[in-house]
Amino acid sequence: MSPRRSNAERTETTKAQLVRTARQLFGERGYAATTIAEVAGSAGLTTGALYHHWPGKEALLVDVVHDIHRELAVRIRSAGAARDIEGVRDVEDEPVRVLLRSGLEFLGFCADPAAARLLLLDAPAVLGYERWRRIDEQWWLSSTIRLVERALSARGGPGLDASDRDAAGCRRLALVLLGALTCLGHEVAMTGAATVGDAGRTYEVLLRSLLC
Repeated sequence: MSPRRSNAERTETTKAQLVRTARQLFGERGYAATTIAEVAGSAGLTTGALYHHWPGKEALLVDVVHDIHRELAVRIRSAGAARDIEGVRDVEDEPVRVLLRSGLEFLGFCADPAAARLLLLDAPAVLGYERWRRIDEQWWLSSTIRLVERALSARGGPGLDASDRDAAGCRRLALVLLGALTCLGHEVAMTGAATVGDAGRTYEVLLRSLLC
């Protein structure tokens, strides 16, 4: 292994350690109540080491948010082969199955107070809605659009006009689904894990009304 490769690996290890520590502290204490010095100290590093990778706390928060989305994506992929959604059986329903499964994983994720606080409260407040939304769309919009297109191609969306089935229409429908999940995620975060099932059923009603 070359020294350059070794240095790159050490850099990534240090960054990952700081992101994990920041995510834990931001989730437990809140972003505003956590200092750069506390993050660095809890990670066993100096503030200089942290500033070597990020210009400030807000930039670190951006990477923390990406880390949350990355974990959620892994959870969704891991659940994909094992979970069967009651009532979604035939081939034409496969895109709806994937959308519902993904939505349920997200809602379950929001039952974690630390994750919900970071992703749904602190991140949009600190980064601003538009920047926060762009990060969310970077992770989920393209895949949601593709699933909407597949669902409409299979079933036709009998209640939709032709303009709702073109590329712009599929994008709008995908944004509706993502927006609904965000709102339901807020509800779960405020009311607790016991409401995940009810929120999931509401999301399923929305999916079926739009795409089946």
